[in-house]
Amino acid sequence: MKRTAPLFVLVVLANVLVIAWLLLRQPGEEVDTTGGLSSALLADNTMEAARYDLSDRENLNVVLVSMDALRYDATGLGGSSAGLTPNMDAFADEAVVFHNAVTAAPWTHPSHKSVWTARWPSVHGVTNKLKLLAQDQMVETSLSPGIQTYPDVLIQEGFVAGGFTGGAGVQGRYGFGRGFDTYLDDRYFGGTDYSLPAALEWLGNHRGERIFLFLHGYDAHGQFDLAEGARGSLEGYAGSLDGTIDEQARLREQGLDAIENPGDLASLEGVLDAADAAFLRQVYDQKVRQADERLGQFMGQLRSMGLLDNTVVALISDHGDEFMEHGGVDHGATLYEEQLHVVMAIRFPGYARRHDVQEVVRTVDLFPTIFDSMGVAGPTGVDGVSLLPLLRGQKLEVDAFAETDYRLFVHQRMIRQGNHKLILDLLDGGRELYDLSADPGEKKDLSSQDPRRTYEMEQALRRWMEATRTNPQDYLGVKQKPIEIF
Repeated sequence: MKRTAPLFVLVVLANVLVIAWLLLRQPGEEVDTTGGLSSALLADNTMEAARYDLSDRENLNVVLVSMDALRYDATGLGGSSAGLTPNMDAFADEAVVFHNAVTAAPWTHPSHKSVWTARWPSVHGVTNKLKLLAQDQMVETSLSPGIQTYPDVLIQEGFVAGGFTGGAGVQGRYGFGRGFDTYLDDRYFGGTDYSLPAALEWLGNHRGERIFLFLHGYDAHGQFDLAEGARGSLEGYAGSLDGTIDEQARLREQGLDAIENPGDLASLEGVLDAADAAFLRQVYDQKVRQADERLGQFMGQLRSMGLLDNTVVALISDHGDEFMEHGGVDHGATLYEEQLHVVMAIRFPGYARRHDVQEVVRTVDLFPTIFDSMGVAGPTGVDGVSLLPLLRGQKLEVDAFAETDYRLFVHQRMIRQGNHKLILDLLDGGRELYDLSADPGEKKDLSSQDPRRTYEMEQALRRWMEATRTNPQDYLGVKQKPIEIF
C-alpha cells in the first residue's frame, strides 16, 4: 500500500494541474484536442481506440492525389536512394504510409474505377474502355448509374466536388465526373503542370465550403512527353532510342503483338537490350522527379491556404510500369509487382506524424478507411474494408486480388496472401507462385516445388472469381487494336 501512495499523489496532482489550466486559460482560447496533451497520450499508446477518429470534426475536406504510373520502388517510401521524391517523402513524414499496397488492376481505367467504387474490376464492370457486343462490334464502357461511388456520397453529403485530371483513362464520360461541380479532362495524357493551376484556382474560389478535390496527372506515364531538353541531359546512352511518346506507343504495341498464343507475355526480348531498358528507366525517373516537384507545389499551397488543418489528404499511384523486368515495357498486360505494387498514404488532420504499415492492403480499401475515420457511411456491398482497426493496433489480414483483361490481349487473375502470390492465366490455366519475401523480383516460380500451397491459393482465387462472376469463356473476344484510344 505504501508503494502505491506516491503514484496516487502524482495522479491527483496531475488532475489538479489540468483543472487549474482549464480555469485559468484566456477567454476564447481553444483547447488543443488533437495535439499537445492528446498527442502525448497517443505517443504512449494509451488511446489507441481513438486514433484517427475525425467523426466529431466539422467541415472536413477530402483531397485525393493520384500520381499515375508511379512505381513504388521509384520513391523514397519504397526505399529508393535516387532522391527522386523529396516532397513525397516529406508528405510521408506526416502520414500513414502503406508499404504493401496492391492495386486492383495494372492500368489506369479499371484501377481508378476500383478506387472510386471500392469494388473489383469484374464487379464494377469497367475492365476496358471498350466492351464486346458481338464478334467484332464494340462500344464504349461507362460505370453503371446503379453503382454508387464514394464521390457520389460526398456530393450527397454536401461536398462541392472538383476534378482536375490528365483525361484519357479518367475522363468524365467514363463515370468519373458524375455530379462534380467542375471536372477538367480536356487534355489527353496531361500532367499536373496543366491540372494543378486550375485545381488551385478552384480551391481559392471555394474556400469556406466543404470540398472534395481529385487531382490527377500522367506526369510519370509513358504517354506524357518529357521535354526534349530534359531527355538530352541524360548521359551514358549510345543506343537508338529517343524516349518520346511516339516511340513508347510503338514499343507497347510491338510487345503486345508478340502475344500469339495463350500464356504468351507481351515481349520485347531481342528488340531491346539492358542498355535500352536502362535508358527508358532514366527517362521515367526524370518524369518522376518532375511529378514530385509539382506535388510539393500543391502541398505547399494547401498549407499556405490553411487547408491542411481540416483536410484528409490521400496520395496514391494507380499502377506502376515495366522496364523489361519480365520482357516488356509499359503496363496493363501482366500482374507482376513492378505494375501492382503502388504508393498509398493518408494524412489525417491532427495526426501529422509518420505511421508505417507493413501489412498487405488494397487500393479498394482507401475510401472505406477515409469514410470510417470521418464517421460517414459509404456505399454498401463493397469489396474494400476500413483499415482503421489495423491502424489502431488490431490484427487485420486481407487477401489482395488483381486482374487484367487489357484490351482483350491477356486475361489474368492474381491472389496475394501475405508474402505469397499466385498468378493464374485464364486462357491456358498456367500458374505462377512467388514468395515475395525471398524473391521480390518474381524470378523464381515455385508452383512445381510447392504444389500444396499452389493448389490452395488457386482454389481461393477461383472462389473469388466465382464471387465476382468471372467466367474465362467470356473473355475470348477480339483484341482491341487501335492505339489512339488507350
